[in-house]
Amino acid sequence: MIIVYDFKIPANDAEKPEKDEDFFTGYFTCYLKKYASDKSRTFLKSGPSFDVKILKKSVDLRQKEQKMVFKALIKLNTADAKEDDFINLLNKIGLKAKKADNEEESPFNLFKGEEAGIPVTAGVKNKNIAKPGKYKALIIGMGPAGIFAALYLLEKGIKPILIEKGKRVEDRIKDVARLMNEGKFDKKSNVAFGEGGAGTFSDGKLTTRKNDAAVSYVLNFLVKMGADKNILTEHKPHLGSDNLINILKEIRDHLIKNEAEIYFEEELKDFEVSENGTVCSAKTDKRIFKTDFVILASGSNSYDTYELLERKGVAMERKPFAVGFRIEHKRDFTDGLFFKGNAGKEGIKLKGVYYNISSKEYGGYSFCMCPGGVVVNSSSDENLLCVNGMSYSGRDMENSNSAIVAAVRPEMLDGIDLNRYYSGTGALRFRKDLEFKAYEAGGGNFAAPYQYTPDYIKDVYNAAAAAVPDFKGNTRAAGIPAPSYRPSVKYFNLFKLLPDFLNLSIAGSLAEFESKFKGFASKSILTGLETGTSSAVRIKRNSDYESISVKDLYPCGEGSGYSGGIITSAIDGIRCAEAVIKKIIVKNG
Repeated sequence: MIIVYDFKIPANDAEKPEKDEDFFTGYFTCYLKKYASDKSRTFLKSGPSFDVKILKKSVDLRQKEQKMVFKALIKLNTADAKEDDFINLLNKIGLKAKKADNEEESPFNLFKGEEAGIPVTAGVKNKNIAKPGKYKALIIGMGPAGIFAALYLLEKGIKPILIEKGKRVEDRIKDVARLMNEGKFDKKSNVAFGEGGAGTFSDGKLTTRKNDAAVSYVLNFLVKMGADKNILTEHKPHLGSDNLINILKEIRDHLIKNEAEIYFEEELKDFEVSENGTVCSAKTDKRIFKTDFVILASGSNSYDTYELLERKGVAMERKPFAVGFRIEHKRDFTDGLFFKGNAGKEGIKLKGVYYNISSKEYGGYSFCMCPGGVVVNSSSDENLLCVNGMSYSGRDMENSNSAIVAAVRPEMLDGIDLNRYYSGTGALRFRKDLEFKAYEAGGGNFAAPYQYTPDYIKDVYNAAAAAVPDFKGNTRAAGIPAPSYRPSVKYFNLFKLLPDFLNLSIAGSLAEFESKFKGFASKSILTGLETGTSSAVRIKRNSDYESISVKDLYPCGEGSGYSGGIITSAIDGIRCAEAVIKKIIVKNG
């Protein structure tokens, strides 16, 4: 088969058929006939006929006319057609093409109508690797890592037990609504905890740079559970928090139908380690589970779990993460700022444009952009305040928001408080201290502190007795948005919440962004604090995914410091479950 990539089609050039494959094929065929030589046209007339499968599509916004950019897999159907000849033809007329390797072909099973299974390494192909009930596997947490670990174990004949401290998603959304409308916080059921994990209320982004065959499995499984098929080809696919709710219900039914046990509103409180250093049981607030393996997928917000691990002597270390704010603009302003081709154009137009920007000079960057979305509470405990962003599937709300953050490296914390922030959980302690300050700044009841971005920038540079670099933004520019955060907000001098090294990095970056994208800072507001960009802790594990401190304990997912986002967390869950299966095979001889 042949890969054709970076093939661009003007989005407004034609009536777009329902299927992307038809849209690509029509324009691709016309392009060949138009630019191929006379000799090549003869070659095309007699063949080759071909089938097309779109692997990826995106939008090029760099020109005034938006273009769809495709990566496609092409299968020649004419017996005497040679792939090398066809690739040479494409290259001669300026198209990028190459022969697909086995890995590029295999995850899709494109032309046989087959469904991709979970990719595994050699030696783990037999489904029933042990007698039913012989081995018990306990999974802590029901986010992407826990869910996909359970799916893998079920495919191999192991019936897992899943424990989730939060509630089912249909009950969880009621608790989140109660917080937004009434300021009433449930410690175990909120944006951070509950079925689906923190990603449930963060747009359901599926973007990943990870080149792993399991990506295809995860996406195909989500489609099977009700996700839109477009996630299989979109450059930056997302599910939308509203769609995720129904998808999670389908996943739960699938797990239960295949005899996985699920216990909601049940929190890990302790675990027992045998004399030979192997985990053998886990205690929740309701019962004790005897187990042979524990996959720990409790998420990056589980402060209580990290404290438990520290008491039990599980090896952990600080890891880099990022801290900052949520920046909000009017959605229409952001769309026009980053894609000027919308102005005065008829036909297809983009709404809810996604941006990703960074500062080389100051080190700040945008993260987790939510077009047409809202800023939401993401607190994990009483008296702590953390914010995040989310979008519904339509991405059509009044504001767009993104995290604007700067990196926190472990060594940076040593100069603040060596005694408090030096241990393996020191960075997590730093994050918790920031969240307590943010809670107090909002005045309690989970109100969030906010500030006009120009005020923040000027406050930072006034405190540092330095000139604001190239910043001429007005304090109250026209078109500035109202905060979307609920239940309430309070105006506050945000620079007081962060140490100088973070303030200077973020403020400098914002001033730089204003110089490049006029209005980015002057027509925006900041809401604080965004501290949950990734885990501040890494639980040390060996190459077999097992904790270096406790045998048969498998730290997994974002909370363990090995992933960041839905897709990478799901893949880490698969790989941890795979490691469990390998160990069972070894035990069975």
